[in-house]
Amino acid sequence: MSDASSIARTVVITGAASGIGLALVNRLLDREPDTRVIAIDIAACPDDRAHSLRCDLSDLAAIAALDLPDHVDALANVAGVPGTAPAETVLAVNTLGLRALTFAVLERMSGGAVVNVASIAAHRNTLGHDDIVGLLEVRDRDELREWLDRTQLDGPAAYDTSKRAVVDWTIALSASLQARGIRALSVSPGPTETPILTDFEQSMGVDAIARSASMVGRHGTAAESASVIDFLLSPAADWVNGIDVPVEGGLTALRSAALPTPLSQPRARVDTTE
Repeated sequence: MSDASSIARTVVITGAASGIGLALVNRLLDREPDTRVIAIDIAACPDDRAHSLRCDLSDLAAIAALDLPDHVDALANVAGVPGTAPAETVLAVNTLGLRALTFAVLERMSGGAVVNVASIAAHRNTLGHDDIVGLLEVRDRDELREWLDRTQLDGPAAYDTSKRAVVDWTIALSASLQARGIRALSVSPGPTETPILTDFEQSMGVDAIARSASMVGRHGTAAESASVIDFLLSPAADWVNGIDVPVEGGLTALRSAALPTPLSQPRARVDTTE
């Protein structure tokens, strides 16, 4: 009997034309050549083993018009726009479009998993819980503009907030989907060697990005994030649900370690009594 990892699946992957999304397509099809991968992006996926659907994920009408398969086993929302883009575009893709595509795919799922790519930049978000809830209640571009009029975010801040919203929404989504046997998780990469790394240097600062690399020794690779997403989408991760998984080489720990001497050795107690 073959194991679960060899069973052909239908997997939808957004952002599949480059970076982490393309690395995930390559990894999945190298291991599971019979699996059907639906690769959604504004450009065609370079891996011709995948079935490409070209779509502007900031356009709700285009998302609604996608010719999705009748049954989907797993969804990876990898597509994202960096903070060098206008705030409205960032939020239209990273939150509004992500949610719309997820709802469309969930109609075709009876189990499996949804993995959303967030970012460790979520911790940079400066908005409160009520504003995040308000963003996640936005239903179209008009409501998104109204929300932006209230919050006055620029592109870089919109990116940070969009990723905070993705993390929070994924946790709530997991709880809502529990009864349907569908898992929902997020993955938060740190700085990663992808085509948009230079955008992050521009929006977050070259020095800040360089400091991150110096702390952990290098930037991450697209393949490293893809391997975590691949695992979380797989049946091997059936008991992993409702969490955010940082993929950043220990950067968060290096920034936040509070104990001054974590490697100090316990000393044996010497009994001096006779």
